[in-house]
Amino acid sequence: MKKILLLTIIISGLLFQAGICGSIEVTNAVVLDTPPKAKNGGAFMEIKNLSDKEMVLVGAENNASRVTELHTHIEENGMKKMVQIKEIRIAPKSTAVLKRGGDHIMLIDLKKPLKVGDTVNIKLIFANKETVNVDNIKVVKP
Repeated sequence: MKKILLLTIIISGLLFQAGICGSIEVTNAVVLDTPPKAKNGGAFMEIKNLSDKEMVLVGAENNASRVTELHTHIEENGMKKMVQIKEIRIAPKSTAVLKRGGDHIMLIDLKKPLKVGDTVNIKLIFANKETVNVDNIKVVKP
């Protein structure tokens, strides 16, 4: 009985660290390193909706900056610009790819510059009140 309980705890911990929780699976999460005086950074990942219902990402929190926002890029008058968005919709059984030049998570007012080797923890918040913690995201070179 103790072995089963221990195995359950270990597997739960691994799934939690990988960003798998309920109906959401997060993979390929990275945060980009920043220049020494940068105030903002970006996080990118793939968010897979394992459920039969649409999931709506409505926010995020992180331990590396004071503000966390959802952003995307739009083209306006022939120029691409970044804008804040209220949500990212993920259709049933599909994946939202958060990437440079598209939807992504902005880390605003960084507490310190992000360097390769650092890690960041991000909590994803969905409209149905489900949250997913994605811990120990590696900071990488762009």
